[in-house]
Amino acid sequence: MDAITQIDVESVLAAKMKRRPSRWMVWLLKKIIRQDWYNDILRRIGPYKNADFMRRALEELPVEVEVSGAEYLPTADQRCLFVCNHPLGGVDVLAAVATVAPHYPTALLIPANDILQALTPIRDMLIPVNKTGGQSRDLAEKINQAFESDAQIMFFPSGMVSRRIRGIVQDPEWKKVFVVKAREYFRQVVPVRIDAVNSTLFYLVAKIRSFLRIKLNLEMMLLPREVYRQQGRKVRVKIGKPIPFDRFDESKTPLQWAQEVRKIVYTL
Repeated sequence: MDAITQIDVESVLAAKMKRRPSRWMVWLLKKIIRQDWYNDILRRIGPYKNADFMRRALEELPVEVEVSGAEYLPTADQRCLFVCNHPLGGVDVLAAVATVAPHYPTALLIPANDILQALTPIRDMLIPVNKTGGQSRDLAEKINQAFESDAQIMFFPSGMVSRRIRGIVQDPEWKKVFVVKAREYFRQVVPVRIDAVNSTLFYLVAKIRSFLRIKLNLEMMLLPREVYRQQGRKVRVKIGKPIPFDRFDESKTPLQWAQEVRKIVYTL
């Protein structure tokens, strides 16, 4: 990645493999992830940062975002935790940020893994988290500082892209951490539903991988292709009524409350 972020499959592979990859492997992966297409867009929107970068990315694709429920967005002086389903793994995040960010000029922050941290134009928006293990003390402190701040937080509690479950495209069980943080830092929770789906191939690969008990997340390699497929499509973002943090009382566990909010999102 350089000053204007560019994707370089060969460099990434070399770093992972500790040696120079074969030319056919580099060529194949470049085609699969459409490296030239991505880099062309990145060159055009590279000077933009954070929410502006995401908004410009939607325009370049192009993807239309249809919003409903905007009247439920709290005022900018209220500290919120926006919780979203995760149907696409890319364009859905762009759409959610483009919908919410203009209403909150102070800041909008999103917990994200180290892969996204390499995307320098949006780095200031990201709270670093460790998706593969426990949080270090330093990372945990950064997360707590973000929740203590006046910035708004956007969260994708499933921790992974939606799959086809019992014939319906939906998130797996939501993690409880957003409920715990909402109570701890007195943040109201705003449910957000993103209405969109990936390709049949994505869900088929996920199902086959699960059936064969393959640990390597093969379907995630298709996500760049899924972003490409969203060109010219419409993504619907639906905002629900805010939920006060004190609603998450002792009548349910944090994990049970997380599933209750998940149900609310899917009824929007």
